[in-house]
Amino acid sequence: MIFPRNPANGGIRGSIAPLFYLTLHTNSFIPFFILNTGGNIMETAISQGMICLCIGVIFFAPVAKAKEKKKEENPVVSKWVKHYYNRVDQFKKENASLKNIVLLGDSLTEGFDVKKYFPDHRVLNRGIVADHVGTGERGVLKRLDSSVFDCNPSHVFLLIGVNDLGDDNSPEAVLKISECYKKICEKILKKEPEVKLVLQACLPTGRKYARLNDSITELNKNIKKIAGELGLEYIDLHKLMRDENGELKEEYTREGLHLKPEAYEVWRKALDPYLPPVMGTKRTGITSRD
Repeated sequence: MIFPRNPANGGIRGSIAPLFYLTLHTNSFIPFFILNTGGNIMETAISQGMICLCIGVIFFAPVAKAKEKKKEENPVVSKWVKHYYNRVDQFKKENASLKNIVLLGDSLTEGFDVKKYFPDHRVLNRGIVADHVGTGERGVLKRLDSSVFDCNPSHVFLLIGVNDLGDDNSPEAVLKISECYKKICEKILKKEPEVKLVLQACLPTGRKYARLNDSITELNKNIKKIAGELGLEYIDLHKLMRDENGELKEEYTREGLHLKPEAYEVWRKALDPYLPPVMGTKRTGITSRD
């Protein structure tokens, strides 16, 4: 701001200069009246001891707006806003108290229609097509947070490993897959010690995929061993799905790898003894503990 200067001394002697300072915080104007006795403002302050009379009138816009808002508040609306947040809090508590059954695996699991086959249970399908155990960049081991820990699980049914063998089914690969499989189990049990973790044997394959069956058999031996070491249940789906040649039954598959509805019916019955009871119902089904 430019002030009028006194021609006699180049200053603003005997003048009162109003300064208006805009404070962005409060959206208010503060007028300052500075009595200047000679020279420019800085010289007066240093040499003659500037006498400042600051009359601050601060208009607090936020306060005014708050008062205005308070007057406009509808008590009925406020009541329902409060009710809304109370209900949201209630939902969070209820969600935390409701346990879920988790199916964890690859495309075979993703193809399991949980609404159709588990109408009386809270089942979350956490299968992903072409997934692996997690020895590489992706896999079950790398997604346990979103697929298990964030799901508030009571039960976890794990079926994984065939896609890994499709990449490499050498004895060394089977061992590496088995070690990673065990890490998955240990991590789940460490973070969710109350969860019922059930291991499932990898299914046999057929047609052009039949070459994997020997390595599948070896991997299943290791999975069964892991179940014994960690005190877990083991469901031998392999036994339920194979034919006399040790391959996936033709009536259960489309191309020797993925499953038809008939196979999911068998799988569903195999899981039945391990599921939590449903009020007013009796369990029936195949028990395949081997």
